[in-house]
Amino acid sequence: MLAPDSLVLEGRFRVLRPLGSGGMGEVYLGEQVSLGRKVAIKVLHQDLHAQAGMAERFKREARLLSAVEHPAVVHIVDFGESGDNACLVMEFVEGQSLYDVLVPGPMPPGRALPLLQQLAEGLAAIHDKGIIHRDLKPENVFISPGARGEQARLLDFGIARLVEPEAGSAVSQVGVVLGTPEYLSPEQAVGAKVDTRSDLYSFGVLMYRVLAGRLPFDGPSPRHFLAQHASHAPLPLDRAAPSLSRYVGLLSLVMRLLEKDPAKRPQNAHELADALAAAHSALSAFTPGLGTPIYTPHGATPSSGTAVFGGVETQPAGPSGTAAFAGGAPAAQGSGTAAFGAGQAPSVPSVAMRTGTAAFGARQSGSVASVSGSTSVVKPQNLTVMLTDIQGFTERTSRQTHEENARMLETHDRMLMPLVKEHEGRLIQKRGDALLVVFRSPTAGVLCGMAMQDRLWRHNQTVPPEAQLHVRVCLHAGEVLVTADTVLGEPMEVVESVEHVASADEVTFTEAVNLARNRAEATAEPCGTIPLPGREEQLQLYRCQRAAEGPPYGDRFTASGGMGSLLGRVTGALAPLGARLKAVPMKERLAAGVMAVRRSPRLQAILVGMLVLAGVGIAWEVHRNSPPVRAMALLDEGKKDDARKLLDAVPDEDQKEPAWQWARAAVYHAQNSHRSEHALLSRMDEAMREKVNERVLDGLAEDYTRDESDTVAKLISRFPKERVVSHFDDLAEEPYSPKQWGALRYLEFAKTTDGVDLVHAYINALEAKDCGVRAQAAVRLEALGDDDAVPALTRVTEQPREKKLLGSGSCGHDEASRALQKLAPKRD
Repeated sequence: MLAPDSLVLEGRFRVLRPLGSGGMGEVYLGEQVSLGRKVAIKVLHQDLHAQAGMAERFKREARLLSAVEHPAVVHIVDFGESGDNACLVMEFVEGQSLYDVLVPGPMPPGRALPLLQQLAEGLAAIHDKGIIHRDLKPENVFISPGARGEQARLLDFGIARLVEPEAGSAVSQVGVVLGTPEYLSPEQAVGAKVDTRSDLYSFGVLMYRVLAGRLPFDGPSPRHFLAQHASHAPLPLDRAAPSLSRYVGLLSLVMRLLEKDPAKRPQNAHELADALAAAHSALSAFTPGLGTPIYTPHGATPSSGTAVFGGVETQPAGPSGTAAFAGGAPAAQGSGTAAFGAGQAPSVPSVAMRTGTAAFGARQSGSVASVSGSTSVVKPQNLTVMLTDIQGFTERTSRQTHEENARMLETHDRMLMPLVKEHEGRLIQKRGDALLVVFRSPTAGVLCGMAMQDRLWRHNQTVPPEAQLHVRVCLHAGEVLVTADTVLGEPMEVVESVEHVASADEVTFTEAVNLARNRAEATAEPCGTIPLPGREEQLQLYRCQRAAEGPPYGDRFTASGGMGSLLGRVTGALAPLGARLKAVPMKERLAAGVMAVRRSPRLQAILVGMLVLAGVGIAWEVHRNSPPVRAMALLDEGKKDDARKLLDAVPDEDQKEPAWQWARAAVYHAQNSHRSEHALLSRMDEAMREKVNERVLDGLAEDYTRDESDTVAKLISRFPKERVVSHFDDLAEEPYSPKQWGALRYLEFAKTTDGVDLVHAYINALEAKDCGVRAQAAVRLEALGDDDAVPALTRVTEQPREKKLLGSGSCGHDEASRALQKLAPKRD
């Protein structure tokens, strides 16, 4: 025990009085002599300090903790040895313990979620330093007043790992209990090795307690809690707290955290913090104006008094409501020995996204707004979310061959994905037939959906019924969080509900989209209602009104610059003149017409315009029926041999035309005649290469996948660098495909990757069926050294290996395992 008024750490700190004692040591209220400010001084029990090597381990641990700087992490002021004592000096935190806050009952979600997000970000901060908390519980969390409302502070962390023996050490753990039975992870309960995901399980128990006012297991004894955490299913949160049943995403998150298998939980605290931010965003959508409450003590003196961080309180509470540090549990709990922990938090609604994901609409390299290193800040945005899928896709793929399915999806993507870019949308995710897109403008989202249905209709007119594509297009608007590969928030649940009732060949959207869009752009009609997820309230749906016959929206979306639409508008403008002339005999009509034209410069201009437009219309029809254009259409339908026959029939003198050469190159590529393809492209002059189209660039990207040689690279480099890099940047950000991989690899070869999130791109490539691609992607992710790749690499290692007569049957498994050894959070 330290005597009051004694000095420690070379006289820099004065001991004022003891605050508590626990399994790890005693805690004292102290004063920093030079500044006169209060501090908490934790002194390691002498029996622990006397163990071999403990002093050095104590210093190393304290040094790690002192490097954690975050609002939700209690700050380490100083550390060292003072006589026979090892001392850790921390800031003295004032506020109210979460344990005391929960005594009256559960915390409302609107108050709980911002605090839990802060704790998750704090947990991420200590995990990033290789520290595992091991004793998350309400007693180790304090809520303090902050500049922007309440601030959660995670306490009592890190030193507990000092009692774990290092490899080859004789340090004994006899009599030491790590963690609190009510909050232990299954790994801790059975004495298995733990990693940072153990803390995520304990966080789930804590979160359950905060939201439901009770634990997920009944106990009652420590022995019962250990058995229940190890093998029993927790009580579903919606049964413990029926009022939360509407918040499906929140319920799912808590139950994921409580999974027995660590691989089924969120894989790191950053991911957890993102999910909590999304849950808070969704909750705010249900309850407009919901925010973080301002901290207000209960009465003039906080009811909590002085809380010892997980320790047994030995002194009466001071009037300010303060906290100090000690191991163990409060007298009321008596549930074991505490460990130390910490945290981090951005202010809600901002979310710290470690993926380096660009905010919508911005091209990014690593991050949009760099805060620290690779960290960027992504805020909730009010966006329009589009979800599309092919009607009957599952049934259709089950009866088609693999090649037919691949051709169907290639046609689908080639028709629809360019329209997303044309309407300034951002493709977030592509899963099979489903596209997830966001737009800043509801009008752009609706027009993109209409353009998609128009293009699909035109395609369906040229193919037999079994080859037609009928797609649902669904839209909803609201506040969401957009990450590299998903959209989080309540609007996603709504648009998925719309998808369940929407009809194919329609553009269906919600009241939120209908109110915000420019209604002059398209006429809409009501088409039923759906219940909001988890609520009884009905949401009105609308669909774009279709034309009675022909293209769904008339000639509005005629291909190639809207010439048909332009002709239609001019014809409509001249219709009144035509109607008047119909009532006059032909001879008089001609004479009157000639006279009218002579007298009116306006009519002369109209007549000239009609002749010009008629000529342009004829030229467009000729263009549309030209062999190169028809050949490209045949390629879209998978009829590559027919396309080649059509081009072969073109007279020799016409084969020098640029359109023929581009089409020929595309046909060669489709037929895997790559030598002919490359020879043709090599013969083109510089002026010709300046006009390279995206179809040919797609082919070159696929060629680079097949053959990462200098020959292909040099051929690509002969085309305009700006065009190539811009297009390959877009390809590299897409879900895996041969052209995505080729574009990514070429950009790395050419050292022009500033516009690409390499980690995200190589994570996409892990989805490849090609074992070589998966292996290379894993090796590259290891070299990039970003632990955002850990979940994707883990999924690779968990996939079953193919049985082979020789070898391990690895399909990227071994490379992913090696990458994980480097990237996964440090194990103790």
